[in-house]
Amino acid sequence: MIQFSQKLLTLMTVAVLGAATVPVVAHASSAETQGAISFIDDDGATAPVDPVNPGTPLPDTDPNNPATGNTGTLTLDVAPKTFNFGTVAASNAAKDYVATGSQNQYLQISDKRTDTDGWQVNVKQDRTLTDTNTNYVLTGATIHLPQGTARNSLNAPTSSPDPNLVVAPSVAITNVDQPVVTAQTVKTGKAVSTLTWNAGAVKLSVPKLTAKKGSYTNNVVWTLVAHATQ
Repeated sequence: MIQFSQKLLTLMTVAVLGAATVPVVAHASSAETQGAISFIDDDGATAPVDPVNPGTPLPDTDPNNPATGNTGTLTLDVAPKTFNFGTVAASNAAKDYVATGSQNQYLQISDKRTDTDGWQVNVKQDRTLTDTNTNYVLTGATIHLPQGTARNSLNAPTSSPDPNLVVAPSVAITNVDQPVVTAQTVKTGKAVSTLTWNAGAVKLSVPKLTAKKGSYTNNVVWTLVAHATQ
């Protein structure tokens, strides 16, 4: 009886040890949650930014550079209010006049397009400076726009000039559109860009034997157009 019991105990021990090596199958349950997003065009007006740091909103309204209120995915948001050369004595000699003020003047461009690249800002005058009371024209008188500094809100740091924006060295404004600043490479000029210059760097040249007593005005027209990238 003792031998039988020992054999039985041995067999039972082997059976228990063998059972311990059998893998245990876990019973798991699962579920899925979908991630989703849909984009639409951002075609609202873009508020003015700090022209020398376009990554920063402008805290106060700038009367010298008012907002245009333009809406869309490619917009000209800000342009200078005036090029004012003051009240000066008429001269029969050819003469240059400097615009009043020392504040920044600037253009602000927003490109919120996601499927198209490239833009260009052009400038022209609607007419040569004219006295609307007498219809006398300052024939040959030309407003000269200085070379500005271009910045972009995606550039790092945003206060540094953006070398990818092409800026005209200077522009003698005529009745024909001329480029002022251009984003001509892929992904250049996205988000918000600015072009700044000093108001006192704008000049008016009047030829000899042209100036006459009177008040003269015209309109400088800025046009932002989509521009094919290279």
